[in-house]
Amino acid sequence: MPNDNLPTANAPAPPKSRGRMVLLAVMVLAAGLGVWQSWDVWFKHDPTRPAVLAELVHPGAAAGYNVLLITLDTTRPDHLGCYGYTKIKTPAIDSLLEHGVRFDDAVASAPLTLPSHATMMTGLYPPRLGVRDNGSYRLAAEHRTMAEVLKETGYDTAAFVSAFVLDKRFGLDQGFDVYDFAVSDQGRRGPESMLNERRADAVTTSAIDWLEQRARRGAKDPFFAWVHYYDPHHPYTSPLAELGAFRAESAYDAEIAFVDLHLKRLLNTVDRLDLGDRTLIVLASDHGESLNEHQEITHGVFIYEVTIRAALLLSCPTLFDRPYRADDRVVGLVDVLPTTLDLLGMPPPSAGDGQSLLQAHADPERPIYIESYHPREQLGCSELVGLRRHTDKYILAPTAEYYDLRKDPKETRNRYDAGLARLTSLKEQLADLLQRWRQTGSDRGGAKVMSPEEEARLRSLGYAGTTAITTARSWPDPKDQIEFINQTQQVNELATSGRYDEALALAQQVAAKCEGYAYPVLLLAQLYEKTDRLQEACGVLQAYAEHYPSADILMHLAKDHFALRQYDRMEESLQAAEVLDPRRGSVPELRGDRLFAAERYAEAVRQYEKAIEIDGIRLGLEVRDKLVAARARLDDLNHKGN
Repeated sequence: MPNDNLPTANAPAPPKSRGRMVLLAVMVLAAGLGVWQSWDVWFKHDPTRPAVLAELVHPGAAAGYNVLLITLDTTRPDHLGCYGYTKIKTPAIDSLLEHGVRFDDAVASAPLTLPSHATMMTGLYPPRLGVRDNGSYRLAAEHRTMAEVLKETGYDTAAFVSAFVLDKRFGLDQGFDVYDFAVSDQGRRGPESMLNERRADAVTTSAIDWLEQRARRGAKDPFFAWVHYYDPHHPYTSPLAELGAFRAESAYDAEIAFVDLHLKRLLNTVDRLDLGDRTLIVLASDHGESLNEHQEITHGVFIYEVTIRAALLLSCPTLFDRPYRADDRVVGLVDVLPTTLDLLGMPPPSAGDGQSLLQAHADPERPIYIESYHPREQLGCSELVGLRRHTDKYILAPTAEYYDLRKDPKETRNRYDAGLARLTSLKEQLADLLQRWRQTGSDRGGAKVMSPEEEARLRSLGYAGTTAITTARSWPDPKDQIEFINQTQQVNELATSGRYDEALALAQQVAAKCEGYAYPVLLLAQLYEKTDRLQEACGVLQAYAEHYPSADILMHLAKDHFALRQYDRMEESLQAAEVLDPRRGSVPELRGDRLFAAERYAEAVRQYEKAIEIDGIRLGLEVRDKLVAARARLDDLNHKGN
C-alpha cells in the first residue's frame, strides 16, 4: 500500500448531502461571521509585541493548570492568519494569540507525523528515540512522555487523535488514561491505508464529550488533553470546498479552515465550562507542506523550510496580558515538553534534547537538529540530516547544502562551496553530535529493529534479514531523484484514466531509476493485475522483496498467490509479512479467506476474529462482513449436521 507521505491517486470526495451542507453553512456563519469581521484588523497589521518568554512568565506560573495540547498535522505557519496569511481566515487559531505568545521561528525535527509527535511528547530528537518514519516504528516504553509525567502527578490524561499513523500500536498512548481514535466514514482510504483518518468535526466531538463528562462528574484533578487534527494532510478533501459560500484558492487551505471551524467549538467548550483561566493551551503544527516548492508535492522527502517550519503558540489569559511574539531565536518542537513542564513547576525528564524556553540565558545561536529518513526508508535515496540555526541551515546530503536564511529565506542559493566560517561551525557541531550519539549508543539508526530470531526466520523464508536502509551501498541524493519520485503521481493519473500501457511503461521506468523505492513496484504489480498478468505481478514483487522485504510488498504478493491458487507460496509470503509487522491484520484475514474458500468455516472464523482483534481500526468493517458470512455458513453446517 502507498506510504503515508507518497503521492496517491485522488481519494473519492466525501459523499454530498444537502442537509450536511446546510448545517455546515449555518455553522460557518454562526461560528465565523462576527469573529471574522473583528479579526480583519489583524490581517492589516501585526498587533504583537516582541518579547522573550522568560521575561513574561516564570517557572511554575501555571502550577496546577490544565494543559490542552492542540496539534495541527501538516500545517504551514504561513497559511495561518496569526502568522500573516490573508487568503483564508483562521479566527479560532488566531484568537489564541489575544492572550498568548507566537513563536515566529519554530522548527520540527522531522517532516513526518509520528517522529515529530514523538519528539514533542518526549523532548528527544528522532535518533535518540529510534523513531525515524511513519508506519514501521514504535516509541519504546523506556521513553517517558508528557502524559506519563503528568499522570504521575495526578493529572487526568486523554488523547484524541485523528490519523492511523498515530494509532496506539505506535507507542504514543503511553501515559494516557484515554487514547481515542476511530476512522470516520469520510476518512477511509482503504482497508490497509496509512492515510485512514478521522475528520476534525468527529475528533472535536470526542474531545468535547470527554470534557463535559468530567464536568458532570465534578472532576477536581487537572487534565492534560491532546487533540490532534489530521485534515490538512494529503489528500485534501475538506467539506468546506463543497460550499459555494466558502472560497479558498487551494483545497489545502480549505482543510485548514475546516479544522479552525471545529477548533472554535472546542475552545468555546473550554470557556463554557469555565476552564479557560486555568488552562494552558499549547498549539503546534507537527510539520509543514511543500505544495510543490523545491519540486516536492507534499512532505517527507526534503528538510527545506516549507516542511520543517512549524506553528507554535502558547496561550492563557491569566499568563499573558496581550499578544506577544518571540522572533529573536529559533526554537524547536523538541522544546514543547520541557517548556510546558517548567510552566507547571515540574522538572523535565533528565538528559533531554529540548530546553525550557523560560530559561533567560538560552543561546540565541543554538542549532536545532533536523532530519528525514523517509527517503532512505521508502524512496531508495539517501537520508538527510542537518542543523538549523535562526539565520542559517546546513544539510548533510550526498550534495551538501548551506543556506543563509536572512538573505535567502526560500533556499534557492546553495552556499555550501562559498567557504563561509559560519558553515564550518555548523559542520563541526553536527559531526560532534552524530559521533556522540554513535559512541553512547543513543543513535538507533534508521532501520526497524528485529530480533535475531526474526531475522533468521525472514532469511529462512528466502528474504533479506534486514531492511533496505541497512544494506551497504551508496544511496542517491533525493534531489537527483525527485523527478522520478513525482512521476508516480503521473502513473496513477494514467492508470485512473484507463491508459494502462502508458502507465505500465512509465512505472517500469521509475522502478528502474529508483532502486529500493517500493511504490512504483506496487504500481507495476497493480497494473499487471488490471491487465490479467498475475504471474508477471508476482515476479515483480518477488524480485523486489528478496532484496527489500516489506510488509506492504509481501502482503500484495500473498494476495496475488492466493488469486493464482498458489497457497503454499501465499503462506510463505504471509509468514514473512508477519515477521515484519505482527499487527498486520490482513495476514490472518487472508488466511481466513483461504479457509473460507476451502469451506473450513470454523477456522476461518478464528482467523477473522484475530484480524479484528489486532487491526480492527483499519479492517473492522471489511472483516466483520466476512466474519458474519463465515459464521452463517458454519451455522448452516451445524444445522444440517443435526
